[in-house]
Amino acid sequence: MKLNRKKILDFFKKSENKATVILNDKSKANATIKDALGKAVSNKGELEGVWDKLVLLFAVSKDFVNGNYTEIPKRSIIAILGGLIYFLSPIDVVPDFVPLLGFIDDVFVLNLVYKQVLKDLEKYKAWKDNEGKIISIDGSST
Repeated sequence: MKLNRKKILDFFKKSENKATVILNDKSKANATIKDALGKAVSNKGELEGVWDKLVLLFAVSKDFVNGNYTEIPKRSIIAILGGLIYFLSPIDVVPDFVPLLGFIDDVFVLNLVYKQVLKDLEKYKAWKDNEGKIISIDGSST
């Protein structure tokens, strides 16, 4: 199956626009992260290739929204939340209910976001290490 990159990127841009709005409401942002996390856990097998990246995206977005980590540029957190919003949408370029292929566009977008914000994620990981905290699936500090 050939992905329509332009169509995916157009959908992702709309997700980033939603992320900009959601960031202004802490409860909506936390609910979005929680919903995306639930979907990810329920579909972990299909997300195996991006699982570690996804855990990191959840952790940094949760720490940012809760005010624990604010050293990430706003454009990066918008891209991350945009990726999570795209992932949450059941009707995107390849609907999630399509067997074996439903998450292929989601994985594409999540990898794209990860690459786009990699330097910021490396700084976040260093901060977590410095704080002596482990990055966990729910974004909590252990």
